[in-house]
Amino acid sequence: MHLTHLALKNFRNYASTELTLGPGLTVFRGANAQGKSNLLEAVAMLALTKSTRAEQERDVVRLASLEDTPYTRVSGTAERRDGGPVEVQIDMAMAPGDRRDGLVFQKRLRVDGVPKPAGQAVGAIAAVLFSADDLAIVTGSPSVRRRYLDVLLSQADRGYLRALQGYQRVITQRNQLLRRIREGLARTPELDYWDGELCRLGAQVTASRRRAVAFLAPEAASAYAAMAPDDGPFEAAYVPSIDHDGTAEEAAAHAMGLLAERRGREVQMAQSLVGPHRDDLLLTVGGLDVGQFGSRGQVRTAALSLRLAEASYLRAVLGEEPVLLLDDVLSELDGQRRRHVLEAACRAEQSLVTVVEGEEPPGLHEAVATYVVEAGTLRREG
Repeated sequence: MHLTHLALKNFRNYASTELTLGPGLTVFRGANAQGKSNLLEAVAMLALTKSTRAEQERDVVRLASLEDTPYTRVSGTAERRDGGPVEVQIDMAMAPGDRRDGLVFQKRLRVDGVPKPAGQAVGAIAAVLFSADDLAIVTGSPSVRRRYLDVLLSQADRGYLRALQGYQRVITQRNQLLRRIREGLARTPELDYWDGELCRLGAQVTASRRRAVAFLAPEAASAYAAMAPDDGPFEAAYVPSIDHDGTAEEAAAHAMGLLAERRGREVQMAQSLVGPHRDDLLLTVGGLDVGQFGSRGQVRTAALSLRLAEASYLRAVLGEEPVLLLDDVLSELDGQRRRHVLEAACRAEQSLVTVVEGEEPPGLHEAVATYVVEAGTLRREG
């Protein structure tokens, strides 16, 4: 898979930009705060239907447009193989939907011209984003690692995304009910329905994550060993709060037992204490938790290894090469790590790489195109 066209309107610092792309390695270089990362963010939005950086939809809207034409639009065309070249078009527009309580933006998506909800558009274009923020996958809270798995699986399996969204709604409703029970406004038997839904959907989420980590772990270990062979083995292990290796039905029954045991404490805390929303991904190098005890180099290598494993997973499951997005990560790597990541970028069907002006690392000579980015404008070199 590769992008052939990208168009931005009022996105971040881009007033209006169109870009024709081809397979291979494309480099975007420029000084800081000129819009390089914004380009890769836009591509990632086409894949995930939401920004990897913005807290709210309105945050991606160009500031200068908020007073007169407050909207943004990101559209892209990609070519998939699927037995032969097949184009897929994604169009995402965000505009104010309700001004009563301030500027609230609504998102509208079209896939090949047909309106789609976000859940049906995720994964139409597959992409893997490498950025400096990836260190948080290793050093951050368990929620960051759960999000890493959720984003990956949502691109590859819409059934997983539906189960995850359903599970998240259940947790929200169940926590509200627990609070009402604690306040004497509801009765404990009212939890029975939500317990059943938590166990049913939670078992699906856990089983999918287990299978994904079983694929990712050896891929990430191999990538880590290639970049840092003297560090010791890198291992990734899924740590579920409901630890049961049976069928989904058996896991759900086991979870019901755990809920019964902890019901009193859950009411007291008004929180659901069992389920995949409390799971983690344990990352170790040489048997030690790399997030707690690893050097900065080990943390960076672990994060890179997980992203490379993610690309392998999408390739295997979708039968398509994901677009690789490398956002200013090469200059921070030593020679061996940079060489390994660049080799992966050059092997991919398409890679989009950003570098800071004057800090271009060696090894980018294989780029099929290079653009200079300046204040939200693009100029092709050569």
